[in-house]
Amino acid sequence: MKPELEKIVEGYESSFVAKTVRRANRPLLTQAWHYHPEIEICFTRKSSGQRFVGNKIAPYEIGDLVMLGSFLPHGFTTSEETDQIVIQFNEHFMGTTFLEKPEMRKILDLIHRAKMGIEFYGKTQKKASQRITEILKEQGSIKFIKLLQLLTILADSEEYKIICSKNYSTTLNMDQLNRVKTIFEYIEKNYQKEISISEIAKSLNLSESAFYKFIRKHTKKKFTQIVNEYRINHATKLLIETELTISQICYQCGYNNLSYFNRKFRKITEIRPHEFRAKYS
Repeated sequence: MKPELEKIVEGYESSFVAKTVRRANRPLLTQAWHYHPEIEICFTRKSSGQRFVGNKIAPYEIGDLVMLGSFLPHGFTTSEETDQIVIQFNEHFMGTTFLEKPEMRKILDLIHRAKMGIEFYGKTQKKASQRITEILKEQGSIKFIKLLQLLTILADSEEYKIICSKNYSTTLNMDQLNRVKTIFEYIEKNYQKEISISEIAKSLNLSESAFYKFIRKHTKKKFTQIVNEYRINHATKLLIETELTISQICYQCGYNNLSYFNRKFRKITEIRPHEFRAKYS
């Protein structure tokens, strides 16, 4: 299945969309994976789960604030009730030449960076979330002004992380986007057991060597690295939310060797599993 092209309808009296999105749950990537020409800012007020952006899988939780560029495939999966504020706007919502003004250079640079996805944190996250809530309540010119203020806060911030690999391309054709989605879904469904390269390559009509080249080209990572990142992300969630032993979590996340699990956990998180649990206790 290809990522869905979402059609965003602007209000009659607004040049951009600001809305609350609430769902009982959305556990499957097939329900979530989509893209659109509009730039999106998404703030999570409730829920936690997995965030898929381009070629990156990461956990998300309450307070998550991301900015996603035009045509960047993305989706949030969760088995929990979710409440998010979503702001969507076209790059030229202020006019075709407005961003060319000298005063807008930082905002234009922000929009360019958003092509790989941006995650904001710290004081920026708190300040921006307040402005996002205000945008949801306002109307008319005040609403427009507050969006400009929000973009200024984000553009001036140094508290951010680029989500996708540095060389990630948003110019993938539909067949390539579909293949990336299929790979993510396969990992999500099979991370608790041994991953079969031949099986996933066959599902994409690729040889194993072609599969490895495809992964490397479009994610800038080895397939084993992507699988390990997904498994360790899930392990961190279990360490925080359950009382399972580290050994139990190791096997639930698809590892059959505790020493190997510990090494991979420390390599990815830069901390040992028991230290991670103690930190969040």
